[in-house]
Amino acid sequence: MTYSKIQKQILQKLLSKYESSKTYKGENSVSQNFSIKPTEIFKDYQKDSADINEIQDFEKECQTLEKANFIHLEKKYQRIVKITAISNSENWNEFRKILEVKDKNERLQEEIEFYKKQMSYVDTNQIIATFCNEQIARLQSGKEAKYHIPESTKIIALLSFILSNKEEILERELSISVLGDSKLWEKKYKSRICKMLQQNPSSENIQPTFQQIDEKERNKILLEQYNIFDNPTFVYFKGEGTIFFTDGNALKLNCENPIALSSISLKNIQNVQIQNPNIMTIENLTTFNRVNQKDYFYIYLSGYHNFSKQQFLKLIFQNNSEKKYFHFGDIDPDGFLILENLKNKTHIPFVAFKMTTTELKKYADFTKPLEQNDITKANTLKNQGIYMEEINFMLNHNCKLEQEIISWMEYKHSTSPPPCSIPKSHKSSSTSKVPNNHPI
Repeated sequence: MTYSKIQKQILQKLLSKYESSKTYKGENSVSQNFSIKPTEIFKDYQKDSADINEIQDFEKECQTLEKANFIHLEKKYQRIVKITAISNSENWNEFRKILEVKDKNERLQEEIEFYKKQMSYVDTNQIIATFCNEQIARLQSGKEAKYHIPESTKIIALLSFILSNKEEILERELSISVLGDSKLWEKKYKSRICKMLQQNPSSENIQPTFQQIDEKERNKILLEQYNIFDNPTFVYFKGEGTIFFTDGNALKLNCENPIALSSISLKNIQNVQIQNPNIMTIENLTTFNRVNQKDYFYIYLSGYHNFSKQQFLKLIFQNNSEKKYFHFGDIDPDGFLILENLKNKTHIPFVAFKMTTTELKKYADFTKPLEQNDITKANTLKNQGIYMEEINFMLNHNCKLEQEIISWMEYKHSTSPPPCSIPKSHKSSSTSKVPNNHPI
């Protein structure tokens, strides 16, 4: 006999109740009944507004199961109020046969063996081992695993690929390579896998400030540590110096002609010799394009730096350790978190450049109020006891300042592009300066 979708749903509900019971586990000394309400299958069944034809069809399907001696129907005023399984081992086995499932204990044991097999590989990473042990613990306690085997297989395959990846790959390429679908990674697995990667005890990303970064940016940084990128990334720099490549070629640099190299090409750099006495990393591209002091060699980081840029900076420091190192970023909590991340990852003694209360006071009319996320990050820095003067000032005066204002106001005559009277985002019909309603 062929059973309908509704009939299978009824049998599945009853079987699940039975296999979750003490009777199934052999722990119950009294007889148990296993029942469901019709509304668990057909939610509008008891409503006066329900379609009469749908009600009749539902009742016929229930009556067929009753005639097969699988269930007993309890009625009130000609309506079904309870569906109870006729409980015996023969019926439960028949339910499984109809549903094409195995006995729960058998299924659980098969899943336990599956996870044990995954951990038997010599090169199993701790993250994968932790994931498998968590599923085994659930199964051994009689619970369902968090994910069924087909889903867990994909998760383990993704973790294995990422943790062993040595070459730069784009996220969509990863998705196609492992999942056979270019969009499935972003749609279903990215956030879940990134949370697992954060638990890696060997990960360099587990810093006190890292958890305060926006999730999207945090995932980006995390994946780039494993050479996985959303899009190809570049590092921009300008100044006086020479880059020497492993193939013997050399690239002469100067202040007037900024250049950018892809993350992939950075690993082919053997040495960097810089003539400028100071080296400065810059958070925003607008500022990078604006500033052009002859005493500085500039590197544009684009926010939180990735693994390739980190290695590039280490190489620069290795060959230019006598230079002074500065970082120029936004005067907001995130700007200081970026600076801390930069220092922690490269171990280079970067000093904040024009990121003080002096600039906050000087450009008070251009500051913006803090958002809740800023306040959270500010308190994180405050609890660590770093940048106390700047953080307290921002919190007390509810303000933050973008570095583009500073670079535009203080360096607008140092480069060829003509400065605007006021950047578009700060324009006003009545004045050349826009008070932020948070006077200092």
